[in-house]
Amino acid sequence: MKNTTVYFQDLDEDEEDIAQALRRPLVAVMPFAPAGDDAALRLLGSGLAQQLRTGLMQTPAIEAILVNSEFIERAPEHALELICRQLRIGHLVTGRCSRDARGGCSLYVEVTDTRDWAVHWAQVFRGTADAMMLPESSELARMLASVQAALLFHVVR
Repeated sequence: MKNTTVYFQDLDEDEEDIAQALRRPLVAVMPFAPAGDDAALRLLGSGLAQQLRTGLMQTPAIEAILVNSEFIERAPEHALELICRQLRIGHLVTGRCSRDARGGCSLYVEVTDTRDWAVHWAQVFRGTADAMMLPESSELARMLASVQAALLFHVVR
């Protein structure tokens, strides 16, 4: 039988890029569920999930994918666990968005480790939809930095 062990020493630059990609943990970002049937909140939740996934993809230590909300809505209850197991997804980024009393938005974000299905980090962010959605906004940057830090802390463990 041929030895198929792969060693990550003495690799050239292209091989090192491939090896690095193989070592990056996979994180799935779910669209943030709206509180109620508010179409604007559904759009905000989907847009923020896309923005977070895009930002996480810029982090060399993390590979992030976006899970389509329509797919999950039609799937059986246990489908998410099966998908995570099959794709070897290590962490899920999920959450809920709602309107607050002042007319702004509130976004609850959590990071779940799929090995034990426990929430390892959660935080609430508040602001206007514009402040959260604009790519150059400080709110989005703060949200992304918080999620990145939580993932990097829990992925390295």
